[in-house]
Amino acid sequence: MKVYGAKNMPAMLLLSQVLLREYGLRSLPEVRTTPLGKPYFPTFPGLHFNLSHSGSWVLCAVSQSPVGVDIEEVRLRGPSLPRYALSEKEYARFCEMGGDWPAFYSLWTRKEAWCKYTGQGLRRQWKEDPPEEGLYYGAYGDQLWRAAVCGEEPAPKDIIWWEGSI
Repeated sequence: MKVYGAKNMPAMLLLSQVLLREYGLRSLPEVRTTPLGKPYFPTFPGLHFNLSHSGSWVLCAVSQSPVGVDIEEVRLRGPSLPRYALSEKEYARFCEMGGDWPAFYSLWTRKEAWCKYTGQGLRRQWKEDPPEEGLYYGAYGDQLWRAAVCGEEPAPKDIIWWEGSI
């Protein structure tokens, strides 16, 4: 599994560049979505990917097995959001982590990456906790953003940031 990030770049353009770099694919294969919205390549069933964007940030994960990824720009939201959006277990962890917005987004991106990994979507898993065993998670971020990846392969230590023009 590899995770690529970029700033101020369309997600599909980043995916195209990753596929060229990693797999030598000179054009983006046809992309379809499952009935619940998870994207896939019908002509490359063994190649999995997932995309996310928030503000000017974009993230792309590619893997030989199902994968989910999320990135969120850290910003202030309504004070009731953490209580509403997180499960009981996640909310307790949020409080242990200091109860600030970076803590919220760290937990939220993990949940959303897991939901995108499963392909079931957030609505079906709103108050569920991502499983602690059987999957690999990666967490990334700084003061401006938080991101997470979930998959069946070990998560990379770092995001590979796309630099320069394309």
